[in-house]
Amino acid sequence: MSEQEQPSTVDVYEFTNVSQLFDFLDNEIKRKKAVLGDIIRDIEKLKTLSEAAVKLEQIFAELAGGQRIAGRQTTTAAKLNGVEVYINPEPLSETNLLTNVARGLQTSIASLEKVRRALSPLSKLGDIDLNIRLIMENGVVKTVVIKVPSPPYRAGTVF
Repeated sequence: MSEQEQPSTVDVYEFTNVSQLFDFLDNEIKRKKAVLGDIIRDIEKLKTLSEAAVKLEQIFAELAGGQRIAGRQTTTAAKLNGVEVYINPEPLSETNLLTNVARGLQTSIASLEKVRRALSPLSKLGDIDLNIRLIMENGVVKTVVIKVPSPPYRAGTVF
């Protein structure tokens, strides 16, 4: 599925004060960085495996008198209800898949950090009651709506 064909995911988060918003942003940044770190470690391991597989192919080719042995199969995905399923993908294919995931996480982290920096002056408000809505599309912050709640109306109150 190409990037343009992928359906977008939308997440809406609501907070009652700036502290809650910042805690959420900080925790999401921390969580996504941890996942990204794990993925990067996996990519490095897969690159090592991929390089070893290429060297092994070269050695076998030399042993076979310079003839290349049957080429490596490319990994293809089975599509099940719109989900791509890979069974025992070769290291290079898995590296490419994880690299795309890592790029998406990097984009999401950058978006969260940018919003956190841009809204940092709001920390002066402390814990006053607000209605804050954070809307994210595909892990990227698209909209932040901040509203000051109206005081409750009481019947018979004269202004």
